[in-house]
Amino acid sequence: MPIVKPKRSRPHMDMTAMCDVAFLLLTFFILTAQIRVQEAAEINPPTSISGIKVPDTDIMTISLDKEGKVFFGIDGQPNRIAMLENIGETYGISFSDREKKAFSLLPNFGIPVNQLKSFLSLKSDQQSQVKQPGVPVDSTASLQTNQLSQWVFNARKANNKLRIAVKGDNLAKFPNFKNVLSSLQSQNINKFNLITGTEAPPAGWTND
Repeated sequence: MPIVKPKRSRPHMDMTAMCDVAFLLLTFFILTAQIRVQEAAEINPPTSISGIKVPDTDIMTISLDKEGKVFFGIDGQPNRIAMLENIGETYGISFSDREKKAFSLLPNFGIPVNQLKSFLSLKSDQQSQVKQPGVPVDSTASLQTNQLSQWVFNARKANNKLRIAVKGDNLAKFPNFKNVLSSLQSQNINKFNLITGTEAPPAGWTND
């Protein structure tokens, strides 16, 4: 009598639970991820071991690139629109609703006031191709050539809770940084946060 061989079946693993976990993790990362905003200039700040975190809201950022160009920005679209309206009153320039909307989408910028309307008339992809000359910041000159002071003043006028953060490139020259400080000091501003890159602290170091 022939021997009956049992039918062999391939090993099987139920992947339903694994798929559920994968989709849950994917959903979590999508919902918690923050969109990286397009900066007007690439800035590589020096590193430090400071553990103090710059605030995420009510923040005014003054950036200085390696060429000495100054860029300015504040958070919150309503704040940006109010600041632009204040600047328009200062310089006698009227901005349309479309221009205000375009400006509210800029995280930071480096455009002189007299070039701002033409810049805002461009599409977003065209704006990203423009090499911005920087905000005029000569601290010893007139209203037209020291526009940083006016942006700072009118930003605080739009939101008096704004805290100031300065972000300078590692290759920026000190005279350019001094001009930024002088513009702040002209308005009796002597306290601000300095944005730096992260650096591992030495063994035994504490942030007291």
